[in-house]
Amino acid sequence: MASNLILRGGNWYVRLSVPADVRPVLNRREYTASLKTGSKQEAQRLKLPFLQAWRNEIAEARGLTPEREEKQRERAYLASQAIQAYLNDSVRLSALGKTKEANEASFELVKELDAFDLDYEAVLPLVQKYQGGDIADWVGFQKELTELLQGQVVTAINPVNQQEVGQILKDPSHYRSKSPITITRLNDFEDYQRRRGVVAKTIDTQLSRLKKLKAWLEENQRELNHESIEAYLDTLDCATKTKKNQLFAGNSFWKWAIKKDKTFKQQYQNQANPFEKHDFEEIRGVRKKERKAFTVADIQKLYESAKGRNKRQNLADLIMLGAYTGARIEELCQLKVTDVVSEDGVDCFYISNGKNENAERIVPVHKELKPLVKRLAKDANGEFLISASCRNKYGKRSDSLSKQFGRLKRDLGYGPDHVFHSLRKSFITFLQNNDIPGLTIASIVGHETGTITFDVYSAGPNAKQKLKAISTLKIL
Repeated sequence: MASNLILRGGNWYVRLSVPADVRPVLNRREYTASLKTGSKQEAQRLKLPFLQAWRNEIAEARGLTPEREEKQRERAYLASQAIQAYLNDSVRLSALGKTKEANEASFELVKELDAFDLDYEAVLPLVQKYQGGDIADWVGFQKELTELLQGQVVTAINPVNQQEVGQILKDPSHYRSKSPITITRLNDFEDYQRRRGVVAKTIDTQLSRLKKLKAWLEENQRELNHESIEAYLDTLDCATKTKKNQLFAGNSFWKWAIKKDKTFKQQYQNQANPFEKHDFEEIRGVRKKERKAFTVADIQKLYESAKGRNKRQNLADLIMLGAYTGARIEELCQLKVTDVVSEDGVDCFYISNGKNENAERIVPVHKELKPLVKRLAKDANGEFLISASCRNKYGKRSDSLSKQFGRLKRDLGYGPDHVFHSLRKSFITFLQNNDIPGLTIASIVGHETGTITFDVYSAGPNAKQKLKAISTLKIL
């Protein structure tokens, strides 16, 4: 059986046992198929497509099991609430002798449960049977209608756990989410964030953090409350900043769920946001690690080393561009030939795709960069100045070059406090040491000044003023 083959009546059969966790989904204990051959060697070849197809089905079923089961329980809860609300209303109307209104209420209930593909025709005989009856008749009608609707809902849901769904339909108080951070809600939250235009990497990071929290809540059978979140944060062996990011992800999810998820709102609308009001002990005297600037000698060392390596001319060009523009690595990798423009007679880079709205700016081309820009524009075929092997899944062109730079600086003995962004810090430091005004430096690198006068009312230094500032640099 280790080979998944079994001989029956002279023919070989392929078999595959279905794992216990997905048997309720696939509704079978094993797969079996005749290979219609008596040759074991041929059977070994013929079994492969069957096994592949079956394993794909198992993988798909296993991936859907948690989401499907939770969604079914949620649907049963909503249906149960609708039925119970109808019963409460119809009892009140019947007690007042308002049989017509109670009759209408039954049809309103059926409409509310329309998402479950209920059979309207099955309800009509019940209405006709009890129409015009006294209070006892209405009690009978309520009982029969409830049983009928519950049966139809079960059929429509086709639950993985039929007993649990049945209990929820009879009494919504039986509904207990293993964790309110369900797979269905995470998927809906992801769609909502993408429609809002949240950066893909931020969404993925939030989802990753929420899934880890979900797993911890379920494993420890904890409720989603302030005490649980505090306990969870205590289990994390990470920096305070990372814990705050965990809270930010949870807070975003909570606010979305309270506003957009009906079931979640019903359960938690009277509870305080568990991701707020957490205190972190700050250790005095410990300074936050900051990136260090490169010296001129450092930059020259990096540039020459990159030039001397096989197939690393792109990296050398990127280092030179960074040294003389102070631009971020992705900003440089997004520059196209058409982004080399003339402003007041000065050749400039037009940076439009930056980190924020202040990142949109023009940066004069230093005289040392002109031969490089000319060569890059010629080789670019009208596209990006810096060629990159590929984009990562978030569309960043700088990913591979950033990794190349990381390997280069490590090989040269630089630690984690030196990164490509250190070139930006060096650029700003060099200009400051050359007595360039802070307003001019901020305008070149795309920073706010922090004053309304310059950030709101001033157009900033012109291209000639910026060029004069950049021309004071002598690096490579």
